Amino acid sequence: MRVTIHQPEHLPWLGLLSKVAASELWIVLDSVPYRKNYFQNRNRVLLDGRPTWLTVPVTAPFGTRIRDVRIYESPSWRRRYRGRLIQTASGTPGMDRIEDLLSVIDSAAPGGLLAELNLDVADWLLAQFDVKVPRVRSSELGATGTKSELLINLCRAVGANEYLAGPSGRDYLDLDAFAEHGITVRFFDFDFPTYAQGCDPFVPRLSAVDAWLRVAPAELSPLLSGYHLSAS
Repeated sequence: MRVTIHQPEHLPWLGLLSKVAASELWIVLDSVPYRKNYFQNRNRVLLDGRPTWLTVPVTAPFGTRIRDVRIYESPSWRRRYRGRLIQTASGTPGMDRIEDLLSVIDSAAPGGLLAELNLDVADWLLAQFDVKVPRVRSSELGATGTKSELLINLCRAVGANEYLAGPSGRDYLDLDAFAEHGITVRFFDFDFPTYAQGCDPFVPRLSAVDAWLRVAPAELSPLLSGYHLSAS
């Protein structure tokens, strides 16, 4: 079985959706410490032709595990978030569908867990791109260790014999350790597609929401097909 292991990003980009689609199981890495100012509580959309952050405020003292991070219910964050998302959708083919996404955001419990919101959004986006891959949280598997040891133990916990890693894994994974446990590592390199975005030059690596707003529903799934796998 081929697995990918990735943290629950907010409004994930096409590359993450593609990597999940290329796997047989997504292990959601929610048992490691939250990383401040990364993609766990924010992502970029195109607003007035410029990449702009959509951010969910959180309460996360140093060392808090991702699974325990809570949304900080400031008085204006939902109004500001909704407003920016509606502005982003304005004039796009997906404008008449934006309420579908907003309803997922609105369903987040006040002061609720960020991971719950992120996974609800990820599940919704994966469905829009016709991706049907099961997931399990690392916090449910009881695996221990750090770095490669943790990843190996997670793979073993679900009976995986192949691990699909991101390109940065070339810099830190202990490939010999994976091999000792009978786990093949393949590196996933995503070729970001271009589509009619309404600006020049094209802005890559935005949230997958950008493509969802601008590309016809029937043409979304092929956007995830541009990748290649390698052993090193």
